[in-house]
Amino acid sequence: MLLELQLQGSNPEGSRDKKVSLEGLSEVYLESGNLCNFIGSAEICDPERREAPLGNRFLNMSLTSIGIFLVAAVAFAQAGMVSVCSDVKDCAACTQSYVSIFAFREHCRWCVDTQRCGGPLACPTTSATSKRDPFTCPAKAPTAKGKRYTDKLGRSLYALCMSVKTNSPETCLSSVRPDVKVHKYYEVPCDASKNTCAGMLAVSEEAKAIYVIYRGSSMDKQLFTEFIHGIGAQLGAWEKFVGGGGVMTYFYGAFQALFINGGMKSDLMKLKEEHKEYRVWVTGHSLGGSLASMTSLYLVNQTLFTPDKVKLVTFGEPRTGNYNYARAVEQSVVFRYRVVHRNDFVTNIPTSVDPDGLLMAPAAIERQAYFYRHAVIYDNDMKKGDTFKVCEMAEDKGCRNVAMAIDMNDHVTYFGLKAEDYIKDKCRKEDLLT
Repeated sequence: MLLELQLQGSNPEGSRDKKVSLEGLSEVYLESGNLCNFIGSAEICDPERREAPLGNRFLNMSLTSIGIFLVAAVAFAQAGMVSVCSDVKDCAACTQSYVSIFAFREHCRWCVDTQRCGGPLACPTTSATSKRDPFTCPAKAPTAKGKRYTDKLGRSLYALCMSVKTNSPETCLSSVRPDVKVHKYYEVPCDASKNTCAGMLAVSEEAKAIYVIYRGSSMDKQLFTEFIHGIGAQLGAWEKFVGGGGVMTYFYGAFQALFINGGMKSDLMKLKEEHKEYRVWVTGHSLGGSLASMTSLYLVNQTLFTPDKVKLVTFGEPRTGNYNYARAVEQSVVFRYRVVHRNDFVTNIPTSVDPDGLLMAPAAIERQAYFYRHAVIYDNDMKKGDTFKVCEMAEDKGCRNVAMAIDMNDHVTYFGLKAEDYIKDKCRKEDLLT
């Protein structure tokens, strides 16, 4: 859009002797030396801002500013509108584009399988779809050493998750991870039914690491209580959390009781002072996974640790928070992986009603439960040597069929082991680590 400036000599009073046209959008001119705007049918003259007495000259800087502002305003209003969605050739642009149908906006969708942008019915029902926000577009996980997920890393951290389930984590660790020394174990009531939540701080001088480890849910009334809170989350009931997102009320209460008020945060800060160069690995299974992701976001968002120091790996984590929470985790926590065993039921609760954003308004979508990337999917028994895949999207039905996520046995069995059996067998290293 061009800004046209016409300058002429002075004319008799009442004539319009200076004009700037914005290609049919507006007209700015001088009448009797006063600066006037004509936009549509409205005419505004400002007697306080008069023409300078010289003849041929450039208009006042304020005139140019008005023109630029009007151009920018119109450009902003039209940003994203396209004639047809198929004209857009990349996911990020597609998710921000729309077509106007009878004065209604219809957002374009990016079909991940076909790599095309289209309208409401363009994507196959089995295809992962991105819409409304570039955040929903596919993003490959890092492959560089030290930034990627490996099966060896997963097994090593899951050993810590199982040790926190025992009455004597030191005994379990001495067998499977003798390099890790327990700093302190924490357990507090975390709901009205007196269910407890537990966590542990540990240190490995060999790995130059501090570990924040959370225990998972008990498989009785605690998991049922979480499920009830999950229903509330599906209806949009979230607790506001750092980063601008919302988390499930049960997880928020547990985080406050255990990490904030239970002593873990203050003790972690002391460990940081003692081990300034150490990385912080945050992990947990089930409920522990949710607490781990919240802790990781909290540590970075509150600038307690720099993003490069915080490493997040969870196992069987539910949808901890809503859309904005997932986005906040991705923006803050650089190293983050959610390990999922096949059809683990808990990893699909609370259910996201409209993960593709095809039916709901943007405000409603932001209140839906949502995952952060990257999911590590083991579509097998997770035995030694079994393969895994890393999904490129947060809600990636092309990578994992969540409709089949109905198996509680897959939730309690990771890396081919049930926690109670592994603990009963004295946490043998050869059963888990490669």
